Amino acid sequence: MKLLRLWNGAIAALGLILGAAVATNLGILIDDAYDIVLGILVVTLFVGAGNSLNDYFDVETDRVAHPDRPLPKGTLSRRTAAYTAAILFAGCIVLSTFLDVLAMRIVIIAVLGMIGYELLLKNQGFAGNAMIALLVFALFEFSGAIVGFAEKTLILATLSGLATLGREIVKDIEDVEGDVTRKTLPKRIGVRNAGYVAIVPTLIAVGLSPLPYLQNQLTILYMIAVLIADALFVLGAFLQLKDPKKGQKIYKVAMIVALAAFAVGVQI
Repeated sequence: MKLLRLWNGAIAALGLILGAAVATNLGILIDDAYDIVLGILVVTLFVGAGNSLNDYFDVETDRVAHPDRPLPKGTLSRRTAAYTAAILFAGCIVLSTFLDVLAMRIVIIAVLGMIGYELLLKNQGFAGNAMIALLVFALFEFSGAIVGFAEKTLILATLSGLATLGREIVKDIEDVEGDVTRKTLPKRIGVRNAGYVAIVPTLIAVGLSPLPYLQNQLTILYMIAVLIADALFVLGAFLQLKDPKKGQKIYKVAMIVALAAFAVGVQI
């Protein structure tokens, strides 16, 4: 259970339900219960596989940063983590074959993206940040695809991906002293410059945030709530230039408020 970190899987599952609700409405959502349950299983397995793969590659780093995790603690072997990741990734793909073709393709691409991230991109600064943002984008596109309306989650996926990209850069700024082996963006171009880069996707997301309301996809409640999220994003984006730790925390709160905005704005 500690290896899979299923709490993260539960959060991803909630994101999937939210995306599906945005793509349709609460009434129609009940008709797609079978596909949504399958989708929840897919994302839960995917998150568990990703965490297993992460622990497999980061075992030495975790001996210092996360000594209570199963691999550095010695309660599980690296081989077990590798087998677990392989089995769960395979399970994702198999289950996705019972869903819409587009949903299946998104799952396959996401699995390849996660493996590519761990093998190649994690230590490559901005490229790694971008891949995490794309995986978040894929989650919400997947949620729309399983109910047959992937195009209706495109804005949600884009906003979530942009906000995630900004936050991932800020997290690397916060961890710059501890990232001994990783060539993160702040290590490549400096902390200050990386902070300016983080502002760009954040402000783009803020600028695009009214679109779901303007396109009559979500109600006025979304617009009211998302303005609060936007204010927090702007505050976090500029505060992180002086205090990355506080800025990152505000980013986290802003993302929760933004997801809540989508939830309260869903058409009934």
